Amino acid sequence: MTSEEKTDILTAEEEEQLKMVLDNMLVAVKTYCEKDGKITASEKRIIKAMKESTNDLAQEIINLYKDQGQVDDLTLLDVVDRNREKILNNLYQAAATPKRKIVSEEAKEVISMVSRDLF
Repeated sequence: MTSEEKTDILTAEEEEQLKMVLDNMLVAVKTYCEKDGKITASEKRIIKAMKESTNDLAQEIINLYKDQGQVDDLTLLDVVDRNREKILNNLYQAAATPKRKIVSEEAKEVISMVSRDLF
């Protein structure tokens, strides 16, 4: 690495901001699911899957910065794109009923909302 190249590390403050953005998405999902005063079983599974998926995304981004030192926008966009698909797939799988694999209208609305937020 030459002296002109700079290491683009993720500071502790930036790491917290990243986690906060992803946590805000989770809060939005919870709030949306609680709008009727009750949360269905599929919505509970969606919230759990959303929490796990966003934690995975945050950790992957943090590890990327730690491993590479310098991360360009395209690499970061690639990570987010890959995880966007993973998150939506996880939410869909969580929303499906265990036996018949049916997704309720409420769950479809939640997945649609998350999809819009991720893009």
